[in-house]
Amino acid sequence: MLPLAGRIVLLVEDDEDTLFLLAEGLARHGAEPVTAAAGEQALALLANQRPDVLVSDLGLSDMHGCQLMQRVRSLPGLQHLPGIALTGEGTAPERDAAFAAGFSKHLLKPAKMSDLVAAILAVELRTRNPGESPRDIRQLLAQLSRSSPCRFTSLLRFTDDDTLSSVWTHDRENPDVDPFPLGLPVQASYCVLVRQTGETCAIEDARTDPKAALHSKRDELVSYIGVPVRGADGRMFGTLCSYDAQPMTLPRSVRDAIEKATRELEGTLSSILGLGRLET
Repeated sequence: MLPLAGRIVLLVEDDEDTLFLLAEGLARHGAEPVTAAAGEQALALLANQRPDVLVSDLGLSDMHGCQLMQRVRSLPGLQHLPGIALTGEGTAPERDAAFAAGFSKHLLKPAKMSDLVAAILAVELRTRNPGESPRDIRQLLAQLSRSSPCRFTSLLRFTDDDTLSSVWTHDRENPDVDPFPLGLPVQASYCVLVRQTGETCAIEDARTDPKAALHSKRDELVSYIGVPVRGADGRMFGTLCSYDAQPMTLPRSVRDAIEKATRELEGTLSSILGLGRLET
């Protein structure tokens, strides 16, 4: 089954070529794209459409994407519609404004189709088929977070341009948004140590742990535990990790919980995201 089979995606983009390419890509992955070239057009479509997800450019010609999201959320029955913001800038203030407006994910343009598909699967509320119980990444990470003393728990992917992409990051203090920075270099995270060794890496206090002695984030990212995530072909494509700005005690039980969750995630990866098959 295609990863987005049956999901209705309202796609709002005022660049004609980008709108066509995104809609075509989503359709190839099973989605039913409903397209709008402006915010007002999107609002008019919502009179007769109930999408599963809103994907919107922030720099629309007639209104800012944040304004659109706020107006959508004020409509009856759409108060909890999940949203993904697309932007050409990706600054921290813009990301924060998008989250405040109601978006849960913030992707830098041009977004890879694999990242967009993964984002849609991560943010959707799964209300169209309430009888089904598909594996939900957000629920898995929220559950895993309860086993870890760290504030953040992430499923991260290594991308072709040597950066990290968050499938979803659970922030215990703000669980409805994914705060992971856009285009973070692998070297800026201790995930680089997991990639180098192919093994679980645990750091309770980076300021005293020799593994982090030369790392640029040792005073900012203080505690970390990461487990390699592998595809069906055995190739490592990312990490499942938990981390914090404060030193944390990471007992064996935390390591066991993350490693167990990783094995479960690997075993059902195709049905969750099909990451190994997604086009970029």
